[in-house]
Amino acid sequence: MLAREALAAHRAPDRLSLVLRLGLARSLNGQARHKEALAEAQGADELYRGLSEDQRHPDTGAVELAFATALSGLRRDPEAQAAAAHDACLASFGPDHYRTVEAQTLLDRIDGA
Repeated sequence: MLAREALAAHRAPDRLSLVLRLGLARSLNGQARHKEALAEAQGADELYRGLSEDQRHPDTGAVELAFATALSGLRRDPEAQAAAAHDACLASFGPDHYRTVEAQTLLDRIDGA
């Protein structure tokens, strides 16, 4: 609810909006509200694509990870998105970064399902 209020108050297509959308998508995924999370991930993707490379870098792999998690919850073939998230995080942040580990964990869960 707080993220939705913040997004409503802050309509600029900037990194803050991206971070809010990604946080909302993560929260919705955590609540098993995967359809809503997928919609937020789509909005985050649009924002991400509109930012400059330096503004996008800190969130590398985050959009794909939000998509993959939502798709996994909806049982809609999330493997390609999860692999893309893992590859992007691995290349940008290395194997020990929390997002790389999260993407690998999701891939492992998908493979084990």
